[in-house]
Parts: sequence; structure tokens; C-alpha cells
Amino acid sequence: MALPAASQAGNVGYNIIGAYSDGIPAAITSLGHTPVPVTTLDAPSLASLDVLVLASCGEQSLLSAPNAALNTAVQNGMKLVVETGCSGSILNSANLPGAPTYSSSTFDAYPEADDIEIPAGSPILTGPGGTLTATSLDRIGATDGYYNMVRYHLRSALPAGATVLLTTGNTDHVGALAWSHGSGRVVHTETQSSFFLPGSLAAGATESFKPGMVVYFKNLLAWASGPGAPATTCASEGYTGTKLTWCKNICEMGYTGATLDMWIHRWINRYRDLPYCAREGGPELPPQEQPK
Repeated sequence: MALPAASQAGNVGYNIIGAYSDGIPAAITSLGHTPVPVTTLDAPSLASLDVLVLASCGEQSLLSAPNAALNTAVQNGMKLVVETGCSGSILNSANLPGAPTYSSSTFDAYPEADDIEIPAGSPILTGPGGTLTATSLDRIGATDGYYNMVRYHLRSALPAGATVLLTTGNTDHVGALAWSHGSGRVVHTETQSSFFLPGSLAAGATESFKPGMVVYFKNLLAWASGPGAPATTCASEGYTGTKLTWCKNICEMGYTGATLDMWIHRWINRYRDLPYCAREGGPELPPQEQPK
């Protein structure tokens, strides 16, 4: 249901809090973009950027209050990637563009995050970094004390139309997500993926998930750098009320397996057709549920 978005070369700004993610500029260059250091999140600093990466690990707050310039830049088409990789860098999501409130309750991801799941059709599954497998981000026999996922958020609290990128083994516990704001996009990942990039603090770590983290970060940044708001959404198709909610559950929430099947069955039983995303190249329906 989702394909990796092609990205074009552009200016990618970066702002790093804590000396953990110094490999980000080289990763930006490796993807064909121009890295631009950003020290102040104001309109002049953001004006020339196609993408901004904010990475935080430390007690200093990443976004201690809403930032009008950042909100406007994303609304006008800039993409924003936020990685909060440490317990000291908890982010109040209401300060992000669009002011979503999904982080009103945040939970430590361990121990369940030792098994990281990538939803079927996740746009970061394959990209210029490589291809992720079901075990690429699993933490097995780790010795250096780094983490593949720090916190998770409840799926039920996510912004409307959010794309789920990573979950723990419990698919209701989301560790990375994205949503559209205006013509731009916001990506929030509760991982330490940038720590493992060449040139970053944990590049020499022996953690079992280290190679997968590098693949994940590059795929995430490449996808984030692509087109912002999708050309077609449940809302843009004109769905309202129950039909809009059910369409989002099928097309935009990242559900898989029995949960996705349940919503497809409900849709077919009530509407006798398929939502827009399942008409061509969408989820495969069980044979007994093909619409008449």
C-alpha cells in the first residue's frame, strides 16, 4: 500500500543536541543532499531548507515550546525529521508542527522493544540504505548498552492519518510515525539510529542491530525527503464520518494481519466496494471477501 518515495537532491539542515549523532552530515551527503548546519530555528535559517533533521540526546529540551517559524516552514513544504534518542530528550509532541498530542502518555519501550516490527508496506522498509528484515532492528545479545527504541506511543493517540513506521512486538505500541502538515511532513522516531552512523558515537558498538540502524536512518531520511502530503488521502477522496474513520484504518494507520482484515471486512459488508487505496495494488483480500 505504500512505496518508497523518490527524493531529489536538496538542502538538508541539521541541529544536533548532545555529542551522539555527529555522523548525520555525512549521511546526508551520502544520500546526495547538501548538509546545512542550523543553530537557530528561525525563519531566515529555515528558508532555504528542503528538510531539517533534529536529533537530541541530553537533558536539554529539544522543543520546549511551539515554534511558529518551524510550523510555517513545514506547512509551506519543508520536511522535518525528529529523533529523540535518550530518556533526557523526551519531546512534548504538542510543540511539533500541527500540535498533535500523542505524547501525553509515553512509555519506556523495554523490554518489549527487543523485538521491533516494521509494518507491511512501511515506506522505510526498502531504500537507498538497503532493505530491512524482520530481525534487522531486534536487540539480541547486546553488550554496549545502546537501544533500538527508547519509547513508544499508543496507536490510538496518533495524529489523524499518521503513517506508522515502527512498532514493538505489540503493534499498538508505535516507536516511529509520520504525518502531513500543510504541504510538508513531520517524522518522529524514538530510536537511537543516528548514533550508529559512521562518525557518530556508537559507530564502533557491537550491538546486534547496528547495521540495521544505519539502513533504517538512511531509508527514513530518504523517504522524509520525498514528496510531503500524499496526492490522495481518505479526506481528499471526500469520505466523511464513519466512512472516513474506516478508510483511515485501512489506508493510513499501518494496520496489518487480522486487524487490517477486520477493517476490510467491515468496509465490504457495509459499502460493498473497496476504499481508494485497496482498489489497485492495495491489500490482498481473503477470497471469500472479494466484493460482488
